[in-house]
This record gives sequence, structure tokens and C-alpha cells, in this order.
Amino acid sequence: MNVSQTAPTDAPLGRDKNIRRTAWAGIIGSVVEYYDFTLFGLAAALVFGPLFFPDADPATQIISSLLTFAIGYLGRPIGGILFSHFGDRIGRKPMLVTTLMLMGVATLAIGLLPTYAQVGLWAPVLLALCRILQGMGAGAEYVGSLVMMAESGDRTRLGLRVALPGMGVFGGIVIATGVFALISLLPQDALLSWGWRVPFFASIVTLGIGMWIRTGINETEEFLAVKATGRVVRFPLAEAVRHQWREILIGFGVNGPYLAFSSLTQVYLLSYLTGTLGYPASFGLVANLVSSALAIGIVPLAGHLGDRLGRRRVWLFGCGVFAIFGSLAFPLLATGSELVIVLTMVLGISLGLATLYATQGAILTALFDPQYRLSAVVLVREPTAALIAGPTPAFAAWLVLTAGGSAWPVTIFFLVTALVAAGTVLFAWKQLGRVESR
Repeated sequence: MNVSQTAPTDAPLGRDKNIRRTAWAGIIGSVVEYYDFTLFGLAAALVFGPLFFPDADPATQIISSLLTFAIGYLGRPIGGILFSHFGDRIGRKPMLVTTLMLMGVATLAIGLLPTYAQVGLWAPVLLALCRILQGMGAGAEYVGSLVMMAESGDRTRLGLRVALPGMGVFGGIVIATGVFALISLLPQDALLSWGWRVPFFASIVTLGIGMWIRTGINETEEFLAVKATGRVVRFPLAEAVRHQWREILIGFGVNGPYLAFSSLTQVYLLSYLTGTLGYPASFGLVANLVSSALAIGIVPLAGHLGDRLGRRRVWLFGCGVFAIFGSLAFPLLATGSELVIVLTMVLGISLGLATLYATQGAILTALFDPQYRLSAVVLVREPTAALIAGPTPAFAAWLVLTAGGSAWPVTIFFLVTALVAAGTVLFAWKQLGRVESR
């Protein structure tokens, strides 16, 4: 029997209205999360080096500032496991409100930080601490949005529904990139003295909207059914590992490569364009802006196609796009043509990354039972985020540095990652087909 038919119906909002409001809650929450994280990544690639690591040479500045970006991913599994535990025991809604608030406050605090010139070594230490708190909030934020959408409504349009937070992801990227692109037009002195702080202060607007929407949604139908039937477990993470360890391994194989793609295309390539090739920052910012804006439309389309054609097939298409992108990206970026650079990034972000993003959420949430779904998906996503997504930009920069400025090691990295992503889905083809159809 469909869970939605057995869930209580005495919620404050009607079912259809709540689904629409939950969709907006997921979208806006993802806007806040990825505005915050993209903003930090852009600042790490473009301004944090001279502000927080001024004594190092330019190459070391880039690596050091990208490592502060990576540090945030250490907070993600800690916050994710903590908040998802209570999300599986108490409810999805209170967890989502808490994580949104934590991320917003941490981002605002970054805008208030003193620089190395003002407090010395305390500056990078405080930056790292704020980044860790930001990561702790983000650790269960996006997963919570995916689970909220998966558990609110019937199964017929699950792929489209779960893809909606992905629109917020790329919306946050667009807003952060657009704001930072405008700020980067300031004279260098103004940018480094006060301009870089403005985008961090601006996050208070999206935070306020997100909190207003989230406090007005209902708890999910499936979680209410779990509570009503007494299936809430005391230690959901342990139960997930005990009963669904095979699904967890599949999730690692799906999520790890995606996170590597994301960090390479959205963070590393920006620093490669400015730091290694010496192009103006506007080249990479415009490319990211256009690509992410197009991805807002590609995400729901890919989610819909996953419902119609099968998520496994759409996933393999995205892997093929990244194999092509990884092979061509660096020669195309080296042309110096802004149009070619934008089109190259469109291939990687709008077509490749958006397709995988839209499909991944439905694959992961369908793998796990509802009584420990949130904890299981966090376990799949956040440790791999800490181990792969965070260090990937700095690792790629190190590969290019050790290769004497040549990008061929990163090209191989792209191709191997695409092979792992496709190979996981092919290996688990039958099992993924069963969970996709139930």
C-alpha cells in the first residue's frame, strides 16, 4: 500500500498546498546553501589568498585558500550525522530549520572576519572555524531537502519532484556568482578592503525568506507514517549500516564521482583560468554564471526524463558528457576566447553536472527505507564530500603544479571519475531498477 494513503491527514496545510510549499522550501533552502558555499569557493579562488595568506607566493596562496574551502567539508559529515539522527527520530522539518539557521549565521560571520593584516594568524584560523560551522549546517541541508520532496507526494513524479532542490542549487550558484562578478568590478583596493564582505552580508536576505517558508510546512507523509506505525528506530545510522550496507556502497559509487565533477568544474577551473592561465576573473565568473543559469532549466527536465526514460539511463548520459568534457576542457580553455570558455563550461555544468544532479537525488533517496533514510543518505554523501569534494580543487592544483603547468593529469582524473560513476550504475543495474520501480 502506498504510504501516502496511510499517512495522517489532519496536517495544518492541505496536501497539495503543502507539497507546493515544501517544494519552495527545498528550492529556497538549496539557494541559501549553495549561495553560501559558492560564495566561499569564489572568494577562496579569487581574494582569500592575499587577504588571509599574504606571506605566501601566488601558487601557494591559491592552494592555501582552496584548502580552507576543503576544510568546510570536514564539518559536513559531523553536522550531517548529528542532524540526520534527530531528523530520523524527531522529524525532517525541525532539522531543516536548524541547519538553515546555522549556515546563514556562519556565512554572515565570515563577512565580519578580520584579515591577516589586522590579527595575524588568527585570521585564517577564524576563517576555518566559520567554514567548518557552515559545513556542519550544510551537512544535512541538501539531503534533508531531497528527503522532504521524496516523502511528500506519490511516486509517479518522484524524479521531477526530487530534482526541484537542484534548481535552488544552481539558483544559489547564479546569485552568488552574479553578486561576486559585480563586486569584482570594484578597484582592487576597494575589493580587498571592504567589497568582498558585501556578498556575505547579503546572505541575510535569502536566509530570512527560507526561514519564513520552512516554518510553515508540514512534516513529511512518510515520516508521519513511520511514527504512526512505531517504526522509529533508536540509532538510525547503525540500523542503516546493518540492514542496507549494500545500498550504502552503491551510494558511495554514485555520489563520490559526482562530487569530484562538481568541485573540478565549479571551483578548480575558475582558479585555473585566473591563477594558471592568467585570464581576468570575469572570464570564469561569466562562464559559471551562464552555465548555472542554464542548469536551472536543465535540472527539472532531467528529473522528468528520469521519470519517463529511467534514471539509470539519464545518469549514464551525464557520465558520457563528463568523459567528453574532461577530454576537451583544457585545450578549449587555453584558446583564450571568452565565447569558447563559456561554451565549454556550459557543456560541463549545464549539461553534465545538472543532469547528474537531477538524477542523483532520486537514486539515493529510493535506495533506503524511510525509518533511516535521512541518516543513510547523509552517510553516503557527507563522508565522500569530506574525502573527495573538499580536497579535489587543491589536489587538482597540486597535480598541475607538479606537472610543470600541464593539465593532462586532471584530464585523466576526469576520465577515471566518469568511468567509476558509470561503472557503479552498470554494476548495480538490476538493483537500481527494482528500487526505481517500487
